[in-house]
Amino acid sequence: MDLSKFRIDEVYQFAVAIEQGGFDFYEKLIQASDNTRVKNELKFLRDEEAQHKAFFQGELRKKGQSEAALGPGLDKVLQEEFVRPMEEFYRGAKVGKTAEALRFGIAVEQKTIDFYGDLRKQSQDEAFLKDLDAIIAEEKKHKQKLNIILAY
Repeated sequence: MDLSKFRIDEVYQFAVAIEQGGFDFYEKLIQASDNTRVKNELKFLRDEEAQHKAFFQGELRKKGQSEAALGPGLDKVLQEEFVRPMEEFYRGAKVGKTAEALRFGIAVEQKTIDFYGDLRKQSQDEAFLKDLDAIIAEEKKHKQKLNIILAY
């Protein structure tokens, strides 16, 4: 994804939306699961999504920005890549099917990793890159944890 045509505050707003979507996804999985161990693992992942969201909100504040509606370009990407697939997933009632939900979560985590990797390629700010690397590492751990839960 070429993010160079977007302002950094727009990209941070996009990231906030992604992280909120991740939080909501894990919350729905928690509610749908009857396995205490799975619920606890998912609560951990949900709470990390909230931390990531807070990080990007902090970056917006540092730049004197607040959360605002995305411009049409990034909103289109958000809708096509994240929102619509999640809505379709929820409509299909697959959230109650643990294996399918975990596989879907793995795919979404990979999309998120790819997005942050693209964002990383387009930044020169060393402090931001360090923070972004930490978030990418956490998203990779989320993906790995989902694979482990799937193997239960």
